[in-house]
Amino acid sequence: MIVNANIIDVSVQNFQDEVIEKSKQVPVLLEFYAEGTEPSQALTPLLRKLADEYQGKFILARVDIQQNQQIVQQLGVRTLPTLKVIFQGQMAQDLEGPQDEARLRQILDQLTMSPIEQIQAQIKILLDQGDRASAITMLQQAVGKEPNNHGLHVELADLLIMESRSDEARQILAGLPAETPGIVKPQNRLEFIDKSADLPDIDSIEARLAEDPDDLGARYNLAIRLVVDDQIEAALEELLYILKKDRIFEDELARKTMIQVFDLLGKGDPVATAYRRKMFSFLH
Repeated sequence: MIVNANIIDVSVQNFQDEVIEKSKQVPVLLEFYAEGTEPSQALTPLLRKLADEYQGKFILARVDIQQNQQIVQQLGVRTLPTLKVIFQGQMAQDLEGPQDEARLRQILDQLTMSPIEQIQAQIKILLDQGDRASAITMLQQAVGKEPNNHGLHVELADLLIMESRSDEARQILAGLPAETPGIVKPQNRLEFIDKSADLPDIDSIEARLAEDPDDLGARYNLAIRLVVDDQIEAALEELLYILKKDRIFEDELARKTMIQVFDLLGKGDPVATAYRRKMFSFLH
């Protein structure tokens, strides 16, 4: 019986269609279980959560060992819990014993991520380690292998900008279609750099604000400088201050710039989410 689109019950009768055939499109994670047993009760909730979260990137196929001894014997299931991953009609993983969430996510990500998602995950690790140079090298190699993958070009341009290699980034972006997904992010980053080119340094602007805290022009300049200096949250605070003082200042410049910063941070970023809510609460 199908529980939902991503979780199915498997039997001898439907194994070929629901496991082998479907594995040609997406990985199928076979869960061997027995009702009421402790190993199954411990693992099943986690597997259901992952199936819901991955939204069809893999199928959770559940096999009741008490009702399907033929499948159990054919696939050599010896203990509970046992998980087997079938992909492209072949056994991709054979896992016996308890499994933690991190391990399962690692396996699923390797099988379900697109090439660019895999590269982005590796790059995130390098960036978290502060190794931006290695991340750029990895992207340059990936671009060499997939020159028509515009997403990789966008990622490379963005990192080059962050490494003060804006001229290289501009050349890359100039060769991409205007509608390339994600292109707004490096374009916004360049726009902030261009805006900051003729501005005083942060110390000078802060000295000006010490004399007149309500100089909204100076406060806006400070926000731009802070964005370029990668002090994003501080920049958003300055823009929020302007918004509260004068929401229509320079044709709603603070609101429009906050949206640019949100685009710069990317979808799902916690700082962007928090300040988007603050902005929305103030405006409405």
